[in-house]
Amino acid sequence: MIVRNAVLFCVLVLVCLTVSIGYLSADKPLAVIWAGSDLQGEGRDGTVLFKLLDAVRSDGHRTVDEALFLGDYSSAYDTARSEEGIGIVRDCLNRGLGLDAEEILFLQGNHDPAETEGLALSGVHERQDYSVWVINEGDFPAFAEEDSASLVRQTADALDLYLTSRTENGDMRPIFVLTHIPFHMSWREDNRYAAYLVEVLNRGAQNGLDIIVLFAHNHSDDYDSYLGGSCICLLPGDSMPIPEPTAQYGSMAYRTVTIAFTYLNAGYVCFTATGEPDEARSCTVFSIYDGHIEIARYDVSGPHPLKHVGRESLLDGGWVPDLTTLPEKVTVYFSEKHNDR
Repeated sequence: MIVRNAVLFCVLVLVCLTVSIGYLSADKPLAVIWAGSDLQGEGRDGTVLFKLLDAVRSDGHRTVDEALFLGDYSSAYDTARSEEGIGIVRDCLNRGLGLDAEEILFLQGNHDPAETEGLALSGVHERQDYSVWVINEGDFPAFAEEDSASLVRQTADALDLYLTSRTENGDMRPIFVLTHIPFHMSWREDNRYAAYLVEVLNRGAQNGLDIIVLFAHNHSDDYDSYLGGSCICLLPGDSMPIPEPTAQYGSMAYRTVTIAFTYLNAGYVCFTATGEPDEARSCTVFSIYDGHIEIARYDVSGPHPLKHVGRESLLDGGWVPDLTTLPEKVTVYFSEKHNDR
């Protein structure tokens, strides 16, 4: 009787351990990604960035698999200064999140010469549980002239080919698309051919791919006031204005499209001059699970709303403010394309 009870006890312990381990593994993300951009102006020495990383760590993100930095490592248009900035970011991420150099992907911004050491190659970077597609400044240049149209089309065609192959192969891992220059319309008018890329991304997302587009760049004025200024996040089904690629520069001509992908700024880690009352220097964290991604934004004090309310600007070109807001954390589900707004 004693032996039988002992055996039964051992079986119950094993069952409990199995259930507990299963619960823990189900609750653990497959991968965690950190993102930020624009090491310029006040805080370029890394002091603000390190405070952001401390806020991320304090909220429980002790293990991060990769960091994505979306360009502009100085304001100088100088190779040595950009390389210095990359070194500062690398040091902060190593001290703050324990990331090695090969675990950080550095995008080229419009202030970073192509010769800058450490920049990621354009195109796909495959990971076990997700993919990253890099659109460097040379692939989608700021202040594009008419002769840039063919270049951006080439970039869009290469992305289209990749997304089509993913669909045909049934590869449903999430795809992070990185672009320093945003796709949405602003009075800055420096992204003339964004429509070519948006069309490709919409087609891929409509075919079932889960695409998260991260952008940077617009932190130095109220270019993006109507979408939320320093903190922007649009979800599948939301709409945004994009430039008309055939219009002349200065016309402010745009069209409004509904996006099928997730679209947000990575987070400006130094100065911002966007002007909204809750203007924030921030970063973002993506926790990838089987079937969904949790997206969170942090300022130097801790969790921060992913999206601010839009407001009018004197130089708006006819578009209306997006009055929606999003909380500090949003879950985007892969299979059903719904969210918890």
